[in-house]
Amino acid sequence: MTAVNQAFDRLEQGFRRQREFTADAAHELRTPLAVLRARIETLPDQSDAKALHHDIEGMSRVVGQLLDAAELETLVIDPDDRADPHEVCADLAGYIAPLALAQQRTIALTGAEGPVWVKGNAEMLRRAIRNLVENALKHAPVETEVEIVVGEQGTVSVLDEGQGVASIDHDLIFQRFWRRDRQNSGGAGLGLSIVKRIVEAHCGTVTVENRPTGGANFSMRFPLAEQQQNPPVEAPEERLIS
Repeated sequence: MTAVNQAFDRLEQGFRRQREFTADAAHELRTPLAVLRARIETLPDQSDAKALHHDIEGMSRVVGQLLDAAELETLVIDPDDRADPHEVCADLAGYIAPLALAQQRTIALTGAEGPVWVKGNAEMLRRAIRNLVENALKHAPVETEVEIVVGEQGTVSVLDEGQGVASIDHDLIFQRFWRRDRQNSGGAGLGLSIVKRIVEAHCGTVTVENRPTGGANFSMRFPLAEQQQNPPVEAPEERLIS
């Protein structure tokens, strides 16, 4: 029994070192990428600068995803944490809208118009939703809309008008490093696996299905938070009648 426990300890130590290496390597890459970005801005030929800038942004995104993946290996959600997906999505939509317009696409936020409290961490929800929105923008045709829908029952859906996802890929697509087209995907295959890890840490679910009108519908469901109890009403003070 002691030998088995020691083997598990060594295995866990190996996993921990792997996570630390991934995080350290990704962190070290951030600075040189920032330097490259700054130098590209000074190039006289802006057509070349634009192409190089696009490549740098892609590499920066992969570095960010590697850091997220390493952090999420030990993610634990505080059971007392609450988040409002509507507020998270409204803030995120405002942040991403200019980026979408630069890519000749638009962002729309629909569904619930007020708070929808779920059990979870707002920053983690934001990361998951952002990954879905960026994935949708990547696959949405030019001059189309990516829609974020917040449901009253703790759901957040991201819809695009792209080619959709083949039914045989509906489960595979959430696996880490999985890509259908490795030559032209332009990514590391981390974004959707990060989404799944965050959702599962919240005891939620994430699914993908194709829209009848074309495109994909990625939908997350989070457990609703318990309703706040109304504070007790204090009884009026009794007055003695003399």
